[in-house]
Amino acid sequence: MTTCSKKFCFSCLGYVLIVLVTCVCSIVFVRAQVNSGDLRTLLDDVLNAVKTVEAQTLKNCAYTQQTTIKDVGSMAERYDPSGGLGLEWQLLQVNGKTPTDQQAHNYEPKPRQRHPAVLNFDFIDRDSLQLLDESQSRLKFEYKVVPLAGQGLNQHVTNQLTIDSDTEQLLEMKSIAQETFRIQQWTRVKEYENISTFRFEDQTNGTVLEQVTLKLEVKSGRNTLYHEVTKQFSDFDCTYASTIEKTKNTDESQFNDEFDNRVPLDDPSNLEDPSN
Repeated sequence: MTTCSKKFCFSCLGYVLIVLVTCVCSIVFVRAQVNSGDLRTLLDDVLNAVKTVEAQTLKNCAYTQQTTIKDVGSMAERYDPSGGLGLEWQLLQVNGKTPTDQQAHNYEPKPRQRHPAVLNFDFIDRDSLQLLDESQSRLKFEYKVVPLAGQGLNQHVTNQLTIDSDTEQLLEMKSIAQETFRIQQWTRVKEYENISTFRFEDQTNGTVLEQVTLKLEVKSGRNTLYHEVTKQFSDFDCTYASTIEKTKNTDESQFNDEFDNRVPLDDPSNLEDPSN
């Protein structure tokens, strides 16, 4: 190797070392920022629920809800309090089609429905929050729920939330059972997964629940039940929200109540009645 080649190689090696040292220092600096006291302030800003008057106004924002039950079908509903008492909910579609007269006649909306624009995170034990991972501006935390909210599930699942540290936007909350667990002597939960995604909505000028997917597989004796439900929330409209009186069609509980006991969807054996 010539003298010039050696000098060139050592120069390149020196440059690489400088780059590596700079990267390491940058990573340490970023991690120091993330682990500072500002992190708790950031979390509090992200998780603080909307209160009183603001929350009441948001409850009256119209929105569309698309519910899909795997291997059963889908249904689109519109919530709009401006329709008046008893007319807040309207059936828009069943399996992508305009509902028949019979389907519209048999449609019964859920009497209490948590509004996707009114978020309440009181079920989170904030002292349990721990940083798991950071990737650019994405921060992922693990948390536990307060005992009353956990209802015995907390000991069997891992709870995580992800936020964007630049925009202070909550992006995702996830609860997953890592292994099979029993809820009764002969009943085992083989799969449990609850994922909620969030986004910023211009109409409400805040964070809204965008989608919830719940998967549950339960085995009892020789019988196995698998249920997968997805709910999507879109088309928010707060035009008349501030002029509508208080309604009771909201429920600000945590994001574990997405199974609907109604079956307002068509299946191959009953194409005309969405409510049976």
